[in-house]
Amino acid sequence: MRENWNSKRPGPTLLLWLPVWLFLCGVSPASASDPQEEARVIDGLQKSYDSAVDFVTDFRQETELKTLARSLKAHGKLYFKRPGRMLWRYDEPKGQFVLADGKNLYYYQPEQEQVLKSPLKSAFRSDIPLSFLLGIGNLKKEFKVSLKGLEQGLYLLRLEPRGELGGFGEILLGVDAESFNIHSSRIRDAAGNVTMIRFAGMRKGTGLKDSLFRLQIPEGVDVVELGAPSR
Repeated sequence: MRENWNSKRPGPTLLLWLPVWLFLCGVSPASASDPQEEARVIDGLQKSYDSAVDFVTDFRQETELKTLARSLKAHGKLYFKRPGRMLWRYDEPKGQFVLADGKNLYYYQPEQEQVLKSPLKSAFRSDIPLSFLLGIGNLKKEFKVSLKGLEQGLYLLRLEPRGELGGFGEILLGVDAESFNIHSSRIRDAAGNVTMIRFAGMRKGTGLKDSLFRLQIPEGVDVVELGAPSR
């Protein structure tokens, strides 16, 4: 069997949190103490998310690995369709992808010549990320949300989970002040590693086909199943 997992590359840990992981550096404290404005922004973000039947966006990802003292960069295109379907197609690392088809999560690294397969419910230690992937997440119900500020047309929201968050230490959301669309993200896990994801050129309601989210195994590649099989 080939080597199983390459922890030095960007992986599927970022996948299910796309709808809520956003960040903006250097935000001013304006609006942070206005409860009405805070409620308006939270409701706007929830409505924007709920209305997104599907979308396509470019992404750039950078992960600072504290334990390895190194930085990893990646970029590509993201496709999302309700319920529970998502595809991260990487241009760099070339050929890599992370796919969720509603039941299972697949992770492919060309250099390893294998696809890792795991049931969605087994891939995460919290049902909160899964609920957002399936399109049923609720910010107010599952998080304590606070508005930290507004700068350059972006709101910054800080999310504190109501319960365990599967190893994540901090979630900050950056939200477009007009469209309430996702702009960029910063996630700090319990080990101090930080992942930033920036999105650009988002297009909603593009009519993505279901076939886009069906696994196509490259020739000569093994499938390694992790966790219990999906029923």
